[in-house]
Amino acid sequence: MSALDRILEVLPPIYPIDESSVMHQFLDGVALDLDAAAEDMDRMRRTHWFELAYRLVDLEKLAALVGVSRRSWETLPVFRGRVRALVDARLDGSVGPEAIRTFVYESLTSIEQALNAVLVPGLAGRDAAAAFAMEPHSPQWTPLRLVENPDRVARSAALAARGGRVPYLYRWTDTNHGIDAAPVTVTVIGRSQGRTAMPVLVNLTTGHAVGYAGVLQLGQRLTVGPADDAGPDGRTARATLDGDQDVTARVFSLSEFALGRPFALADADPAGPLLPVQARGTNDWIYVSGALYGVDGLDATYLQLADDALREGVFDTSTFDNAVYPSGIAATVQMEWTEHEPAAFAIVVPRGVVAVPRSSADLAGEIAEAIAADLGDLHAAGVRSELVLQPFTERQPARAKVTLPWVRMPEQLASAGERTVLGVGGAFGESGFGQARFE
Repeated sequence: MSALDRILEVLPPIYPIDESSVMHQFLDGVALDLDAAAEDMDRMRRTHWFELAYRLVDLEKLAALVGVSRRSWETLPVFRGRVRALVDARLDGSVGPEAIRTFVYESLTSIEQALNAVLVPGLAGRDAAAAFAMEPHSPQWTPLRLVENPDRVARSAALAARGGRVPYLYRWTDTNHGIDAAPVTVTVIGRSQGRTAMPVLVNLTTGHAVGYAGVLQLGQRLTVGPADDAGPDGRTARATLDGDQDVTARVFSLSEFALGRPFALADADPAGPLLPVQARGTNDWIYVSGALYGVDGLDATYLQLADDALREGVFDTSTFDNAVYPSGIAATVQMEWTEHEPAAFAIVVPRGVVAVPRSSADLAGEIAEAIAADLGDLHAAGVRSELVLQPFTERQPARAKVTLPWVRMPEQLASAGERTVLGVGGAFGESGFGQARFE
């Protein structure tokens, strides 16, 4: 009802109110000013309500009260949806998995609705929202995942600092920063002159050792990693030579290795080779090369297993009877393991076949950056957050094999024979007496 209608209702009956009357026209002019003032009051009232604000400048001022600023590409509905999701997450504590899952779901849903797009296949619907909120206990599949303590691949920094080149008895220290022990994948590359014979890597902290009963030729790469069915602890090993030749039968592992104590293949783990374990915290490693009966290794292996006191000789540092002469680089060694990162979580958003309007196609990267930045404000202090966008990929397995261009000729063997002196024919004026013969 307009202001004019309300005024005309309360006028005494003696006043004419038909449209042609002077009173009606006078009151109509006054009512227009009253309606304009009422509209201004309504606009002022709406600027103070988050859900009713209709101008970006007003919504930005309201969002600034909770410490949220608008991105340059955000429209009014997109910005409103993001701020709403952030505030809801903060009111729910914003540190638990459920609150963070709800924030991500609400943020993506509001952006999808505002842009009329499909950012994540299968995201829309209450069933998807409920499944994502209950993850990981829900049996339903959901396109979004929150991964607590995500995996992180770590490599030996001590070996990488020296290019992996290790001599006999080389010792180094690695640190496992994860929340639990981690099986180690070992790669050994052969050196020239058959130096890489019977390589054995030992974790002195855990007593685990893994070795290869054979000789690695120059450039041959031995990889001891987890098998396809690595078991509940992930330690069941599979060994390959140059990536395609299975040599698991020649690899052995020991669970109670000790320096100075001899071992035989009969002492190996009966269930087959197991990967050594990188214990949580610091781990001390050593590279040794012990001799085994029936395995080639002349001049490259040691008949007596070194004890804990034995070191490579260093001038003016080593002690008598506790050092050996430096033998040169014996192998190139690389190690890596997968840690479960403490105090961290990752939101995995699969980016499969999506539908985005042509006008908004270039905003996908900025939307991801915005959500990742907001995640950084929601977790507890000291917790690292990460947004992982899984791209849509097609894979076609392929195997590349490289053959070294040179040919190693076998050593030539011959009988001892007789030692003879080369005969020289005589030349007048040049040959010496007793050093030539007449032809």
